[in-house]
Amino acid sequence: MDKRQKQVMDSLVRVQAFLDAHPATGTLTYTHAREMLDGVVDRLRSYAGAQLTGRSQSRAELRRQRDQIALLVAQHIRPIVTIARAQIEPTSDVGLPEGLKMPRLPLGPTKMLAVCDSMIDAARPHQAVFEESGMPAEFLAQFVAARNALVQLMGGRATQVSTQVAARTGLRVQLTRGRRAVDRLDAIVRASYRRDETVLATWAQAKRVQLLPGTGRAGEGAGEGANAAAATSRIAGEGRVLPQAA
Repeated sequence: MDKRQKQVMDSLVRVQAFLDAHPATGTLTYTHAREMLDGVVDRLRSYAGAQLTGRSQSRAELRRQRDQIALLVAQHIRPIVTIARAQIEPTSDVGLPEGLKMPRLPLGPTKMLAVCDSMIDAARPHQAVFEESGMPAEFLAQFVAARNALVQLMGGRATQVSTQVAARTGLRVQLTRGRRAVDRLDAIVRASYRRDETVLATWAQAKRVQLLPGTGRAGEGAGEGANAAAATSRIAGEGRVLPQAA
């Protein structure tokens, strides 16, 4: 949840508090619009929590990917490259096969997988030579297992990124629904308290979104009011809808 979204969320919570303190009068009722508003606030909190959790877990998955890449280099790639180099006579014009060369580091996970696959394929025909030079009998199987572990970590991070994207979309949808709920409530509040300027002023303050510094404040002169309207229009264009000021 970014700063603007949090400001809208705060305004919706203030509206809830206002409704608790100032019930509708006569035959008017907040029931349906209030249920909509309460559902929006609950979902916003849920999406905000999912977004934070997803971001934290995504960072943890990224750290695990880096650790796994370091393990692949230290325990599998570097020993294979070292042994392969040792098989070439110092005076020989024959160089290392491309698949057995040390990659230029650092590498991201996708490129690291390509390097692993190439090196595993290049080393397999010479497995006996590597074993005679000190590599364990199962070194290729261990290499493949470490490579597959990186694939699993990449899948875990992709899941967390998807969670963040879904939460971000959900936040935008619920903020739009919150705007609609406030619009409905606005008509009821104004009708219920049409003769009470103090309550109407409290309502205006409750539903107003605190704009970011530099965007102007509504109700402080025609020019500043135009700035606030422009800021509101800009936010709406970005997919963030603000409740209208009184």
